[in-house]
Amino acid sequence: MRKIITLILTVMSVYAHAQTNYYVDAINGNDNYSGISQLNAWKTIQKACNSAIPNSIVQIKGGTYHENLTINVNGTSGNPIIFRNFGIDVVIIDGTGTTGTVMLEILDKHFLQFENLTIKNLTVNYAKGIHVNTTQNGSSSGLVFKNINISNIGWTNSTAAIPSASNNAWGMEIVGRNGGVTDVTVDGCNISNNILGYSEALTISGNIDGFIVKNSAIHDNNNIGIDMLGNYGKSDNPETDKPRNGVITNNSCYRNISSLAVSAGIYVDGAESITIEKNNCYQNGLGIEVGCEQDGDSSYITVKNNLIYGNQNSGLAIGGYTTATTGQVLFSTVRNNTFFQNNALLTGMPELTISKVSNCVFEENLIYANSQNIMMTLDDIVPQQNNLINYNCWYTPAGVQNSFIVYWGLASYSSFLAYKNGSQQDSNSIYVNPGLVNAVLPTPTLQLLPTSSCINAGNPVLQINSETDFDGNPRIKNGIIDIGAREFQGSLATPNVAMNAPFLVYPNPFSTRAEISFGTELENATLFLFDMTGRKVREMRNISGTQMVLDKNGLADGIYCYEFVQEGQILATGKLIAQ
Repeated sequence: MRKIITLILTVMSVYAHAQTNYYVDAINGNDNYSGISQLNAWKTIQKACNSAIPNSIVQIKGGTYHENLTINVNGTSGNPIIFRNFGIDVVIIDGTGTTGTVMLEILDKHFLQFENLTIKNLTVNYAKGIHVNTTQNGSSSGLVFKNINISNIGWTNSTAAIPSASNNAWGMEIVGRNGGVTDVTVDGCNISNNILGYSEALTISGNIDGFIVKNSAIHDNNNIGIDMLGNYGKSDNPETDKPRNGVITNNSCYRNISSLAVSAGIYVDGAESITIEKNNCYQNGLGIEVGCEQDGDSSYITVKNNLIYGNQNSGLAIGGYTTATTGQVLFSTVRNNTFFQNNALLTGMPELTISKVSNCVFEENLIYANSQNIMMTLDDIVPQQNNLINYNCWYTPAGVQNSFIVYWGLASYSSFLAYKNGSQQDSNSIYVNPGLVNAVLPTPTLQLLPTSSCINAGNPVLQINSETDFDGNPRIKNGIIDIGAREFQGSLATPNVAMNAPFLVYPNPFSTRAEISFGTELENATLFLFDMTGRKVREMRNISGTQMVLDKNGLADGIYCYEFVQEGQILATGKLIAQ
């Protein structure tokens, strides 16, 4: 008897977890059918949105569906409802002739997945391609949008129309109120050619805890690409009224340009614990912006391993921009990004704009300006304190340090050395041609050449466990992190050495003294030691024998280049680190 009961329970368990397939066919279907076979398919997607059960797949046959969809079903944890195309069919959800303002409405829903769908052609004020929302105390969770194309969503169909503040449209808007939205994934989506007015292509707003936007292309929209908005009263609790614990990675954001204001490819405005990494941001109004327009802050934002080039204004703008609010950026890091010839409009904007930030770090960034040579602006706004800028590579096309412009509060500097001395920042940074594979817009190749001075020139004590660079390669190779978004992966260039014997430096880094072994006999050689600005800091003559000791003797902590010369011939070059 016990065996029979066990068998019955096992069969019931298998039955309960069996996946259900539903079918939708705009041509041959009928909403009065069962929907559970191709011969009995439903006619409309809305019928599936009303009827599908957990652990089911709604397979939609190819065609164009003129519907405004509202999801009225839920999946469960581990048993989502999946809405997707049938096989490789092309499914288009087209707003032409429909009467709604939203193409796909998801309100207080859980564990749903949407794949391989095209949503397009809705022209009405406050139009939305996809709208995830909650009632004031409702919630949503476990939502996945994969390979969704959203285009031609607009408040008007005229690209020349000038909107007012009440003219808005969104490609995708995700809003969390008191109950919030958790665990949202946007993967491999294409959001393009939308007429947005005062809104954004992809908006993540209010109480959103846990999200990822990855592998997507956000482009050719007439306002901001990806926008994370907080402190606007979506949630009654200020502590949860912000997107947080999110990742924006491996996206291409380009040509998101507004005629109304400077529109970023990626914008953080009042968020917490967000990582923005490995994105390609180019030809936008601005590359990446981290700010806080309202009272409150953006905090623990990490911007790393991004390529940012050819944007109309700055490559990066960071900080609260006005004394009218308390808004500022706190405890954030901008590291290992490559900024290349932004300020494409030549309007005097810098590569980096810093306004109201505190306790922030800017390290290992490669900053290559355009012909205006304007590297950075630090606005004269308080409070602003405890920021660190170091281990960066700066360069201007003129190739000389006195073609270097920084506006630092009320001061201005016209050379790299004057800036370092006046700001007391960038003590271990370098001004040098970074050595890029192709330093020409509009399609530069922003990889380091084997001879680049950016290789192994980052913070020598920085250790990154399992992190990868822009291309997905190990972030640290050859012992020390490189400057810029791409870590050099090849073999280091062979120095111009006249002898075969290796020169070994141990220990390296060193704190008091380093031993240099030559591997052969030297006679009356000279050691030259240069800092990373190219300034000679030490010269030691009459070196003979097979080894020598280099005492730190007042050398500041940092990276140095050494050069051994004998009878006018360079024997060896390399780098050593004092710490």
